[in-house]
Amino acid sequence: MKNNDLDTAGALIVIFGYIITLSVLAVGWVFNLMNIWHSIDAPMTAKFILRCIGVFVFPVGGILGYI
Repeated sequence: MKNNDLDTAGALIVIFGYIITLSVLAVGWVFNLMNIWHSIDAPMTAKFILRCIGVFVFPVGGILGYI
């Protein structure tokens, strides 16, 4: 009985970790979209191209949103 409780607690911790990670990446992705919108008339740089790729590749956009 005790082993099942530990398995359930471990599963809940993993699920909670995934939810937190996805939430942080989602906020970063939105920040990335805002940065693209604000720099739309700026000269094209490698960072801008990576941000545009990050719109379609969620983890890249989530990380670049904070940079």
